[in-house]
Amino acid sequence: MKSFRLIVLAIFTISLFGCNRLSKEAKEIVGTYYNPEISQTEPVMQLHKDASCVITAIKPGVLTYSVNGKWNVENDSLILELDPSTLTHEGDSTLIGDIPSRVAQHVVGHNDFSLQLENGGVTYLYQRRND
Repeated sequence: MKSFRLIVLAIFTISLFGCNRLSKEAKEIVGTYYNPEISQTEPVMQLHKDASCVITAIKPGVLTYSVNGKWNVENDSLILELDPSTLTHEGDSTLIGDIPSRVAQHVVGHNDFSLQLENGGVTYLYQRRND
């Protein structure tokens, strides 16, 4: 009976940690990202090493809102699994549209200072900072 409990505990522990494993590619882009055209002080993506993330949309002087979720890189794409129920905001909330629960963007390139993502034929450049 004791060995059965140990096996169940081991399986539970493996599944718990296995769910939050980042791919090798994802581990390379962990960080806090800014879009300097929108804000120098408010990050738009916080990609944490525990596979959690915070995604922020900013309309300067009008609305800022954030959503929490999980993330990873799969098949050269940044995959965001967002939880719309975690929405927080400041400003005119009537401007908030539908929050997608899943977003995929192609990773064009990255280095220690930036991340390039392609979405709908447009490439976006984000600056990485180690705050």
